[in-house]
Amino acid sequence: MQFRVWPQALAAAACLIFLNAAAQAQTYPSKPITLTVPFPPGSTTDLVGRILQDELSRAIGQTVVIENRGGAGGSVGTEAVARSAPDGYTLLMGTIGTHSINPAVYAKINYDPIKDFEPVIQFGTAPNVLVVNPALPVKNVADLIAYIKANPGKVNYGSSGNGTSNHLSGAMFVARNGLNATHIPYKGGAEAITGLLRGDLQFMFYHYLPLLGHIKDGKLRAIANTNATRIAALPDVPVMKEAGMDDFEVSAWFGVWAPAKTPKEVVTKLNQAILKIINTPDVKAKLLAQGIDPVAGSPEDLLKLNQAELARWAKAVQQAGAKLAN
Repeated sequence: MQFRVWPQALAAAACLIFLNAAAQAQTYPSKPITLTVPFPPGSTTDLVGRILQDELSRAIGQTVVIENRGGAGGSVGTEAVARSAPDGYTLLMGTIGTHSINPAVYAKINYDPIKDFEPVIQFGTAPNVLVVNPALPVKNVADLIAYIKANPGKVNYGSSGNGTSNHLSGAMFVARNGLNATHIPYKGGAEAITGLLRGDLQFMFYHYLPLLGHIKDGKLRAIANTNATRIAALPDVPVMKEAGMDDFEVSAWFGVWAPAKTPKEVVTKLNQAILKIINTPDVKAKLLAQGIDPVAGSPEDLLKLNQAELARWAKAVQQAGAKLAN
């Protein structure tokens, strides 16, 4: 028996789908939203997520709940969001790590950073700073390179975990200068900083804000930052280009994503709400206080950034030989 599908029926079905999506967008949100942070509480991503949580709850009139799902450099929580219902009620506070570095570093991840997500908006950027233990006879980048070359295999550098932007910053630094240094991954930034203060590590790239007090107290020495420009809080610390290393800009960045196939109307509503939040003076001040430069734009802007960074980090990981087994 053959069945014929009439064009009118197809048109009616398409119209019904459109009307359902439109109705969903008009009533959205009608229940609490979960914002997944794929890193532990207290991490920089968690701090950024909680700033958005408070403001978004007020803006949309619904509770926004933070769910911390750490593991595998953020891949565990990111995969969970990718597999969630595409209805706008499960969002991800993703990072340069989850969406650009992990696909290059890990032999296998169970999500596609482009195909499995709808980009909503970028939320901010944060430069890393190159710091050394002050016990080292090192005042600048050239001194550090010379010291490592004079002590092959005896110098350790740390990170908040495999596949993070601070890990890759160190790996690129070592590879580009032909150095023999050992990477020590920790379970988080606080542990890595403790290792550096204790002398278990000799140098590290990391977000500057948690380091600032130690730098001011002389317990750590900042010798360069990975931003395009100098940091206002550390005006005497040169950027890597000034220190003799061209094309070494590494700024961690944060963004909000929804699962793939989330209705465009819902994504647009979220983008517009968060755009207003980022542009308020109070939120800008909160982000800057955490060492985050506020960034806002369209979903297309985040997609373009993501695509460019994927290509960039694939090349960087290959050059640094930093591919990891799962």
